[in-house]
Amino acid sequence: MSVVNDIEVNADNKETFQVICRINNIGDLGKFTTISGFRLQGNSYQTLVQMQNVDNTLQHTYRKPVLGTSVSGWRAVGEYDTGNANARDSYVGVARQVSDMSCNDVVAYRCEVAYTTPSPNFDSHTGIIAKVLNVSGNVYLVIV
Repeated sequence: MSVVNDIEVNADNKETFQVICRINNIGDLGKFTTISGFRLQGNSYQTLVQMQNVDNTLQHTYRKPVLGTSVSGWRAVGEYDTGNANARDSYVGVARQVSDMSCNDVVAYRCEVAYTTPSPNFDSHTGIIAKVLNVSGNVYLVIV
């Protein structure tokens, strides 16, 4: 998987556009609580997708990517990393066909991760990063 710098919006395009939230760059990660992807809607952020790592009684969301309520046109993607104790390589995101993109998709996208540090402190933290998808010319979407 690679970072997309620009894509051409073309009705015949069969490529997939993805917004992925990864947690592998958090140095003091003990355990993540939630990974979420958001999209700016008006003046607030709409939850596009989320994965939680807290309540295993909620089987539909526990360690699984789930679309936010009232989200349509997107597909939830992601994976819970079982390869190490703190699930460092887990990720969550959304995907859709490039041919389904429109100028309405030219907004800010944001990733958030809530996590705790390792013992003995178990301090709670939230990390946030946001990127704006812009239109350059008439046919290109560019992440800046």
